Amino acid sequence: MMDEKKGTELVMQLIKDGVVVKNDLLHTLQREDVLTTPEKVRDEMEVWYKNMGIETLTGKPFRLNLPYFTEEEIKKVEANDEILLCLPGGIDAATLGKMFHMDCWVFYDSLVTLNTEYADFWFSTKKSPEPDFLDRTPREISKQYKDDEKLNMSIERYMVFLARMRYLTGEYPEKECKTWLPNTRYEGKGIVIAGIDSNSKFCAHGWMPNFHSPKVGGRYVYIVDHH
Repeated sequence: MMDEKKGTELVMQLIKDGVVVKNDLLHTLQREDVLTTPEKVRDEMEVWYKNMGIETLTGKPFRLNLPYFTEEEIKKVEANDEILLCLPGGIDAATLGKMFHMDCWVFYDSLVTLNTEYADFWFSTKKSPEPDFLDRTPREISKQYKDDEKLNMSIERYMVFLARMRYLTGEYPEKECKTWLPNTRYEGKGIVIAGIDSNSKFCAHGWMPNFHSPKVGGRYVYIVDHH
């Protein structure tokens, strides 16, 4: 008992002295507690959204539906170095922007076709610090994902990915690259590219679908087929 007490006092003193940051400690503990059951995954994601202020922004109680991934499928997500995410139904890009402290013209421009999910949308994607298929056009990327039975990113799904990765790791991915968002159109034919700029701010641009660059790639969205 005395050893446990001394250990607790040591940790508290390290936090007080600034040697250990409380949020970093919480993130470390969270990573140690691997969540595999749908109920635990739902509860943790729900608490995260509440702590981000979703109930204040919407003015109503917040509750997520269970993910339609089974426990075995959730374990497979971890084994594949993917992250399981949920975009809540009825939450638009502007609300996500306020919640995640991301401000961007695309949330309000009438020329942008946004995609608010009508129901809680659970999906997985790669945790990698940069996107796949760099220097390929969004048409090529979309075709590849279709062949692989995967879906495209929208700006709403992508914002959840960025915010969640920053929460879990302490920093944004994709500081050097950008991602095509084929499910978010600009003026009908154009497609939005988004990412993190050199000031660590969320940014987006509209480009034509025949454009390609070694600094722009794609991120797939995967959902299980039994939901």
